[in-house]
Amino acid sequence: MSTRFVSLVAAALLCLNGCGPEASDSKTDDASTAPSPASESRAEASASFSGTYRVSGRTVEHQSHRGRDIDGTVVITQAGDGYTASFELTTLFPTPDGPTEAQVVGTGSGSLEGRELRGVADTQIILAQVPGVDAEFGFLPRRYGPRVRSRSVSRIDEGGSLVIEIENEAAEGARYQGTRTTLRGDRISTARAVQ
Repeated sequence: MSTRFVSLVAAALLCLNGCGPEASDSKTDDASTAPSPASESRAEASASFSGTYRVSGRTVEHQSHRGRDIDGTVVITQAGDGYTASFELTTLFPTPDGPTEAQVVGTGSGSLEGRELRGVADTQIILAQVPGVDAEFGFLPRRYGPRVRSRSVSRIDEGGSLVIEIENEAAEGARYQGTRTTLRGDRISTARAVQ
C-alpha cells in the first residue's frame, strides 16, 4: 500500500472524528479529534500486509513427514478487513517416477482477524514433463497435477517478515497427500491501494 494512501486514510480518520455538530465548537478538545488507539491499530494492521513478497519455506507430508523446499512470490491485496491473494511458487513434487519440477499456482481470500490474515486458497499443481527442466519454461509440455484446497494463517513477525502457515488437503475429487507448508519472506514491492 502506498505511503500516500496510508496518509489519506489517516487524514480521513482524523476528519471523521472531528466532523459533526460539535466540530464548530471552538472548545473541542484535541483528544476528541485524534483517532482512537483501536482505529490506529486497525489501520496499521490493515496497511501492513498489502504487497508482493518473495517467500521460501518447506512443505511436509503429514503421514510420512517427508519434506520438500518451496519458494516463489505471494501478492496480497487488502480492502478493509478483507483480502485477496495470488501466488506462484516452485517445488520438487513427488511422483511415481521421482521428484519433478512443479509450479504451485493459485488464488485465495479471507479476512483480517486481530493481527492475522485467515483464509482459504485454491491451488493447482503444474508438473514439468521433461525431467530437470523448470515447469515454467516456455514451449515445453506440462501436465496438471492435483488440485489442492488450503487454509492459511498469515502474520507479520517482529522483524517485519511475512510468515504464512498453511494446511493443505486434496480438493474434492483430487488425490493429494495432506501437507503443512510454512513460508517466510520479505516484501519486495508495495501493492496499489484498492479503491
